[in-house]
Amino acid sequence: MKKNYTLLIIAILFCANAYAQNQNTADSLKLDSLNKANEQLKMQNDSIKAKSQTTVAPAQSSSGKRRDTRPFSERIDFDINTGFWIDPSSTFFEISPVVSYRFPKIISIGAGPTYIYNHDRVNNVSLNGFGGKVFTRAQLTSWFYAYTEYQGINNQYITEFDNVNNKLIKDTHYVDSWFVSLGINIRVTKRRGINMQALYDVLYDKETSPYYSAWTYRVGFGF
Repeated sequence: MKKNYTLLIIAILFCANAYAQNQNTADSLKLDSLNKANEQLKMQNDSIKAKSQTTVAPAQSSSGKRRDTRPFSERIDFDINTGFWIDPSSTFFEISPVVSYRFPKIISIGAGPTYIYNHDRVNNVSLNGFGGKVFTRAQLTSWFYAYTEYQGINNQYITEFDNVNNKLIKDTHYVDSWFVSLGINIRVTKRRGINMQALYDVLYDKETSPYYSAWTYRVGFGF
């Protein structure tokens, strides 16, 4: 009888040990599965973060600088600037075709040749001036702009009267002008418009300047 009890106890202990081992194995499998799921979730999150950090805006280059995607035709402007003045002593006319480059925001720079005609009505003599200009313009609003310009002109002017030959003596002098100005532009179409501005020459010299005053006025036609 004691022998039977002993065998029963051994069988119970064996079954308990087997159950414990199976339970430990199941728990280990569950833990491994949970760890793998956590690793996969972490890898997905890392992949999403990496994509978001490496995304570059279409308008930027690999160096991080924003590229100008405008067509070349939208960066270039062509204008013809004119000035006209007439009074009892003189007739004045100025014409200057210019080409300018517009930067992406409000600034543009340009240059062009200049021709100035002056007719002295008192002495009945014509004076001519040839030169060029460079300028910068800031388009403050869609119709209002600030402007500054350097201009150099080889200008004719009257030096004296030759009593022997009864004629005026003319000479040529290089004249510097530095204009500051405010102006308005009236758009007729997207590419065409009319510009009007009043300019003040801070280097004005009455004796040699081709202009009748430190103040001058221009009308420009843009294409």
